[in-house]
Amino acid sequence: MYKILKEHRMPFIAIFTVSLFLVLPQILNHSVVLGADSIFHFNRIYDIYMQIKTGNFNFFQSNYGFQQSGRIVNAVYGPGFAYILGIILVAVHSWIKFQILTSFLLFFISGYSMYFLSRAMTATKKISLLTAILFMGSFWITGWEANQNFMSWGIMLMPLVVLSGLKMINNNAEDLKIIPLALTVALVIQVHVLSAVMSIAVLVVFFVVGMFQTSGKLKLLVKCLLAAVLALLLTFNVWGSMLEVFTSNALYSPFAEHDMSSWAMNISTGDYDYVHLGLVMSVIFIAQIIFVFSKKEKISLANKVVTIIGGIFLILSSNLIPWARLSDSFPQIQSFLQFPYRFNGFAMVLLLAGFGATISNLSVKLLRKNVEIGLMIGCGFILFQAYTSLQIRNEFWHSDQPIVKKSGIYFLKHYSSNQITNGFTTPNLGSGLKIIEKSAPDYLPDYRTRPSNSYAAYEREIIANYKNVKKTVKNGTLVVKWNAKTKGELKRLPIVVYENSVLSLNKHALSKDQVKLSSIGSPTVKADKKGENTLTLNYHSDMITKLRLVAVALAWVISVLSTIIFYVKSRYNK
Repeated sequence: MYKILKEHRMPFIAIFTVSLFLVLPQILNHSVVLGADSIFHFNRIYDIYMQIKTGNFNFFQSNYGFQQSGRIVNAVYGPGFAYILGIILVAVHSWIKFQILTSFLLFFISGYSMYFLSRAMTATKKISLLTAILFMGSFWITGWEANQNFMSWGIMLMPLVVLSGLKMINNNAEDLKIIPLALTVALVIQVHVLSAVMSIAVLVVFFVVGMFQTSGKLKLLVKCLLAAVLALLLTFNVWGSMLEVFTSNALYSPFAEHDMSSWAMNISTGDYDYVHLGLVMSVIFIAQIIFVFSKKEKISLANKVVTIIGGIFLILSSNLIPWARLSDSFPQIQSFLQFPYRFNGFAMVLLLAGFGATISNLSVKLLRKNVEIGLMIGCGFILFQAYTSLQIRNEFWHSDQPIVKKSGIYFLKHYSSNQITNGFTTPNLGSGLKIIEKSAPDYLPDYRTRPSNSYAAYEREIIANYKNVKKTVKNGTLVVKWNAKTKGELKRLPIVVYENSVLSLNKHALSKDQVKLSSIGSPTVKADKKGENTLTLNYHSDMITKLRLVAVALAWVISVLSTIIFYVKSRYNK
């Protein structure tokens, strides 16, 4: 154990220090960063937070977040990781502390995952640490602190995915272990589906290369098949939920980006952002690709594979792909992918890992030393840019406009900057979410009979339709009460009804034929008595049951413990 601690002392200190440095703007400003996706994800996490606090669990419905509308979000959007974030929020009970702690964890895990990948690529410890710092300071990893960009968590895990891929092509796949491979894939799926799709695509390429060059083809095939089966078990709650909800309902997709070509990556000499590679990354990526293809006979198989895959992802992120025509021909990608630059996060991981290996294996020591110095300067540049960008965003909190980005934001009335900041610093964590509301229609049921504006419908029927309605939660069921002036009075309720939703009115079952559903699934109900009426909303699933969710949780516990025990034993035997 002492040997392990000694071996990782310097990487730990460096990665810990850089992680602390990058959250320093938020610590010093004592601020909440309300970025482009903050309110959407805050609602997801707050819903889990309240479920844990009250014990009123509902895997499908949002009974606390998203205006207590009962809409489905977490069940089809990284449910496992949402519960982890909810547990963190319960532990810290503060949006500021939550952002600081999760950002720190993201930076720290990103740094270590990239460090381990670079070491596996035969990079020296110093070079591995430098590539890790470049990764930590990239806009993809800082994106969570800056905007609550959830793909940052998926990119964080990408080095572990590539690490698994390397084991498929090295040493005849002898080092490839079934459970760790399954855990890696399952973890990415539990976090972010788009990242998982790209990760699986990367692993497929490694698998194909491995099948061509290994002498143990059957062994590799069996290992991957068993890992796939275990990964399916570990992610049953994700794909099972998506299968049920997506097949039984027509759903609103995340917003469609019609001008995809304007969100493609470009080589640049300025800062590194969503559509510009920046000077440091442009030089690294171009140098790595040129070197590998010009000296391919001297480059290891692993370096060739990561560079080729990274180069493909880099091309996919750019306007070398005719995104305008492609999105017109296949409009589904406007909602699923949205922005071509998303491919760049995976290109960055692969090309950085390859670059580290290339530098470390340079035969000319003076050249290697000079490149190392250049890389250190690049790290300083990237960290300075990242810190400056994060500082600017954190300073919004103390301005007259504490919201960094207002896209899709809805206010019921005018709120001062003090009211907004107080809403997110009060012990009642739901206060701020009642001030700043998000009208994004993602995963709402689509009952349209003619074209309509889903954002406006959500604002009108859910957010603004709160008067004279009281909502509570009992045993995971959403309870809605209102007073009717007369029997038979019609009332539009600010909740969302799906195909498998279960309704009851005044303790009598209510079929969906007895209510009129709007284009986004909000029901108009006829009161069956004068005075107080009570409607309950729940969701019934034949596929996702409590017993099956417990089985998934147990599978995780057993798999993680098995991996830890195997790792400890292997280190002890060494």
